Amino acid sequence: MVSATREAAFPWPQLVVLCAAMVLFSGTLTEIGLRVAELRASEFADLECAGSNGILQGQHGLFRLDAQSGFAMRPNLCVRLRSPEYDQVLRTNGHGFVGPDVPPVKPPGEFRIVVLGDSYTAGGQVPYEQNYTALLQDELQASGFSDVRVINAGIGGCGTYCQDGVLRENIGWMQPDLVVVSVFVGNNIVENVLTVQGGYRDAPEHPKGVTWGPAAGELLDQSGTWFPRNGLPPAETPPPWNPGQPLPTPVGNSPPGTPPYVPPSSGSTSSDPPLANVRLFAHAAWDGARSHSLLLAHVFGEPVDPSVTTAPGASAPSKELKRLNVSSFEWTILRDPPRTYWLDVAWPLFGSYLEDIRATAASVGAPTVVVAIPQMAQFDDEMRARTMADFRFADDEVDWDRPQHQLHSYADRLGLPVLDLLPVFRLRSDRAELYLRQDTHFSALGHQVAAQELAQFLRQGGWLQAPSES
Repeated sequence: MVSATREAAFPWPQLVVLCAAMVLFSGTLTEIGLRVAELRASEFADLECAGSNGILQGQHGLFRLDAQSGFAMRPNLCVRLRSPEYDQVLRTNGHGFVGPDVPPVKPPGEFRIVVLGDSYTAGGQVPYEQNYTALLQDELQASGFSDVRVINAGIGGCGTYCQDGVLRENIGWMQPDLVVVSVFVGNNIVENVLTVQGGYRDAPEHPKGVTWGPAAGELLDQSGTWFPRNGLPPAETPPPWNPGQPLPTPVGNSPPGTPPYVPPSSGSTSSDPPLANVRLFAHAAWDGARSHSLLLAHVFGEPVDPSVTTAPGASAPSKELKRLNVSSFEWTILRDPPRTYWLDVAWPLFGSYLEDIRATAASVGAPTVVVAIPQMAQFDDEMRARTMADFRFADDEVDWDRPQHQLHSYADRLGLPVLDLLPVFRLRSDRAELYLRQDTHFSALGHQVAAQELAQFLRQGGWLQAPSES
């Protein structure tokens, strides 16, 4: 009798379970190691924040509403700002600005330069000693102007309306001898429109804790229809602005508890809404996992945090036509932008607030100068090509210098000298390194170049003499 022997089956299920357990175990150990390293980094950040009233991980809680400027930063806070490109600490002083505290009484002979600006001036992407305002002070003092003090009055997201309010509200203690208005052409002009139309509101759901008021959200939603190239269904468009009309008056900030703007139903024609909802949920869950797991963030990258970065370089160029709206920098480079009220008043509003800044500075005897900070695509070949592709622009549709021409026009009418950084940046062989590639704010090199150019501009223009000495 022949006994048949059966070969034992390979234990595939057990092997799969064992491999999964090993992967999970390895992943857990790696996550623990990364968190220990992160804890050490946090302890270092805590040391840098010694003496602050509070330490924030991200910008939520940094900002407050303000009747004069729309919003402002809270004093004596330490904020850790992180992105794939940097891990920095931003501290606010007793007045709610970045940089060292300013003596309550201005020392005799001190020459104070107040620099108004937005996130390019606040500069949370680099240590403060590498900020262009700190480097400007160092450069001027090293070249013989030992009594110069530079006060950094930059606030992230602060357009010209906001800067006007900042100076008006703080000029008493600032006591400037010179005011520098740093204008980022990428959004300072269009932000004035949203601020005037909607103001700001407390927004617990927003990464910054403060955002535009509902009317601004509605304006953003509607403004896409003003651009025929967007291909949206036609809608009622505000008529052009008549220069004989007064400029619009700011509506002010929203009262506490104001809900956000909710756009009307888009009437989606998707044939499978449940599947679309599942996809949205899956994306949200994946972003959440990458946000909470250091391992997944290292392997797959962290999701974009809008509170610290715009990250246009973090994703591939758009496969579909990107749409313009009132907040887009790109409409400001169109040779023939649509004629409609809120687009028409954008630059006149800028001119109006710039004139107010000049008047406020003049009230204490301080002259005003302007620095024009370019948008990255204006000088960086790769970013320009991406913009052209994303918006399907033809070369004859755009004028990349148009924002600077407009800025010069309004500054010239007010007799204000302008340091235009665009031609300076374009001439540099290392221009691709002036801004962070994803965040698109100044890199350490960008701050250094801006400080050198501004120091030279002020020295050559004779702006470093007190009015009584001129």
